Amino acid sequence: MRKVAVAGGIVILLIILGIAIFASTFDINRYRGTIQADLSQHLGRNVTVGNMNLNLFPPRFVVHDVTIADDPSFHTQRPFVETQELAVSVKLLPLIHKSVEIDSLSLQRPHVELVKDAQGRWNFSTLGKTASAPSGAPPQPAASGQQQLSLSKLEIQDGQIATTDEQAHQPRSIYNHIDVTLRDFAPGKPFSIEAAAHLPGPNDQQIHLAGDGGPIPEDPAATPFHGTLELQRVAISSARSFVNSPALAKFEGSVSGQTKISSDAGKLSATGNLTIENAKMNGQAIAFPIKANYDIHDDLPADLLTVSSATMQLGNTPLLISGTVNSKPTPAQIDLSLQANNVSIADAEKLAAASGTAFTPGATIAGSVNLNVQARGAATAPAFNGTIVGRDIQVGGKNVPQPVQVKEVALHLTPAEIRSDPFTVSSGATSASVQLALQQYTSKTPIINATVQASNAELPAVLAMAKAYGVAGFDKVSGSGTMNVDLHATGPVQSLQSNDISRDLNGTVSLNFHDVKYSGADMGHELSSIAGLFGVHQENQGTTTINQLKGNITVKNGVADTNDMEALLDIGNVGITGTANLVNQQLNLRVSAVMSKELSQKAGGTNIGGYAKTALANSDGDLVIPATVTGTFDHPRFAPDVQQIAQMKLKGLVPNFNNPAAAVSGLLGNLGDSQQKQPAANAIRQLQNLFGKKQQKQPSR
Repeated sequence: MRKVAVAGGIVILLIILGIAIFASTFDINRYRGTIQADLSQHLGRNVTVGNMNLNLFPPRFVVHDVTIADDPSFHTQRPFVETQELAVSVKLLPLIHKSVEIDSLSLQRPHVELVKDAQGRWNFSTLGKTASAPSGAPPQPAASGQQQLSLSKLEIQDGQIATTDEQAHQPRSIYNHIDVTLRDFAPGKPFSIEAAAHLPGPNDQQIHLAGDGGPIPEDPAATPFHGTLELQRVAISSARSFVNSPALAKFEGSVSGQTKISSDAGKLSATGNLTIENAKMNGQAIAFPIKANYDIHDDLPADLLTVSSATMQLGNTPLLISGTVNSKPTPAQIDLSLQANNVSIADAEKLAAASGTAFTPGATIAGSVNLNVQARGAATAPAFNGTIVGRDIQVGGKNVPQPVQVKEVALHLTPAEIRSDPFTVSSGATSASVQLALQQYTSKTPIINATVQASNAELPAVLAMAKAYGVAGFDKVSGSGTMNVDLHATGPVQSLQSNDISRDLNGTVSLNFHDVKYSGADMGHELSSIAGLFGVHQENQGTTTINQLKGNITVKNGVADTNDMEALLDIGNVGITGTANLVNQQLNLRVSAVMSKELSQKAGGTNIGGYAKTALANSDGDLVIPATVTGTFDHPRFAPDVQQIAQMKLKGLVPNFNNPAAAVSGLLGNLGDSQQKQPAANAIRQLQNLFGKKQQKQPSR
């Protein structure tokens, strides 16, 4: 018995030695043409191979620099597969009978090109077929007696997969660092698949898909699949190198979650959860995690997504969503229901601020919202039904000088309009009554109908309300006093931004302010400089102190007009007439400054006409400086009003300290008439003549 065992051992040793000698002396590259032809026959594609090595245990050969051509009917410029190394394991018994039957394939760092043509046919669907049909025609089945591709295992390690969807007109997308293991693949049989993505960054990041699929029908998109997709602390910044999507450029954070996927005959369902932590959008931190639980179903052939239930939680605020999205038409059609109770406006505002649609830069907002809304129609401009109710809303922050409150505001939504109930906006002791409506809001130019009314509104409160809404032009104004406001905005708008609404603004405003500071310019310095009064208010403070400002303003189509505004400054009393465009902040004003007795005497009193060309004196000996103000609220430009000076001299209408705007108002019509009836004259020369230069005699004819 012992001799038999020794003999058996010797035989085994000789076999192993023989195999080793065979493996070391056998050159498989002599059979490269045969192997290349056999691979081409099995795959139904042209295959080219490089240098090969043989291993007998397990029986396999390793091929370098392998290229598998794409189906020529897809007209791609890239091969279907390129790989640096392909390990081909073959079945042993067929190999003994001089037949090669592939058992498994292993690809190292391959580049795989997946293409879906305009008819919805994938290029991998013709693998193992004898020939390719023209694009749009069904692929030809394998010839009788030809073995179709069957594999016990297909493995891809550290691959790059690119996809192009010509049917959906989507550009080529590239997915890097992919591992795929496919087991028990055979035509008409089910198989199992496991895929993972390795992302740069922390080692605990993971994207993992595992499940069972197949068999693959004629339409690969209808392949049954049941499995699980898991994300574990996947950094969005890392995912950008995995999914080349521009949409991810705005986002940061880490994503975790699990989704159970089931797909049969083109019907896909997904149930799971998702959490985004340390989220940022456009570089702005969202100070709470975003969580979602969902149960959705997608009819892939019909492009119909059904949201059975979905809950999106923003911090502590849940938002319930259900309904359908039909992506077949363009634009997509939606029928969605949104419900939420006690939504934190602060949480929603943080998300809006990060997305670049903040309520007001530098402002903080608190309060709650209940909503019950149905959205139907085009996804780009849906029509709404339902209600939105906000309560205990308060806006504050560094750019809002005092808090602004809205106790309650209710919005009623219909396909025809969005209309609010009358509501009150308050700040301090000031209250403003507001009502608004937006009609034809699904169009590109909806029609607004808004009203704002306030009596004896305090200036600080009005400034706070304006800044809370984002109205420009008030950042450089502060002071005290009251105003009466009766404004209406009616007309088409491009958006609900303050500038767009201002174009449709009409109404009246009356002012009675005091101790006003305007940091846009030093009006006293500018007027003194115009008159050439060196030594009078010479230093530019950059700020104007207005002891009292009163007058009336009429607003028409976004242009504010006044003819009786008076501003009492340290240097004197200033009358103001003209317009200010509330949309672009352009100024077109005439001012007439009557300087105080003290400064007038210091400047020369009634003798001013002897040396100043841009100022004159009234009968009381007060110095008068007419000027124009153009530019904008933030950057006003002062210049001498040559025409007004000429008319004052000519008509003898020089204003006095108690009514500085009277003469300006009386002269405005004359100025317009003279410009229409007379040829344009050199205003500077006309002014010089009025101040004493004799007009030259015209030569006799």
